[in-house]
Amino acid sequence: MTNKKLIKIELLLVFYIMRYVIYNFKYMQENIYSWEFDDKRNRWTLWYTIALSIVIWLSVWWFLTKQYWMSFIVLLIAWLVYFVENNSEDIIKVQISELGIKIDKTFYDFTSIQSFWIVYKWEEASLLRLNLNKRWLRNIDLKITGKIAKDLKDILIDYIEEVAKIELSMSEKIINLLKL
Repeated sequence: MTNKKLIKIELLLVFYIMRYVIYNFKYMQENIYSWEFDDKRNRWTLWYTIALSIVIWLSVWWFLTKQYWMSFIVLLIAWLVYFVENNSEDIIKVQISELGIKIDKTFYDFTSIQSFWIVYKWEEASLLRLNLNKRWLRNIDLKITGKIAKDLKDILIDYIEEVAKIELSMSEKIINLLKL
């Protein structure tokens, strides 16, 4: 090999080592606060029966009206929801460090989080909502309790802007009621 190729390989190797060190440095920070919550949706058998009936009915209806793509899309969405639901973690672990928030295996540094607020349900804290600086996935909801809410407010106010007390919207209440 020539010297130029060796230099390129060495630089590439140094780049990947530095990237690995920086990436892992985010996770080696000491946690300021951490908690876990159960994210499993407890749906009853009737819920699955009704959902499956609606999917089959819509697929048959669109197939009979010769809208084959809509029938395919409904089946694809139903399969995707079922796949995501069965392959997601039941227990979510959240860790807050001086650099950002780690939710399971995903790290969000504080510069990527625009604001936060605590959502109350019947005057009890139920969700910590993080508003991200992203175009598509704007909000992340994390389940909390009253004591966790007080602790998080004291910690996060130093790093992220807090939005005033916000309640669940009507559509979010309906989604929670239907367990979607």
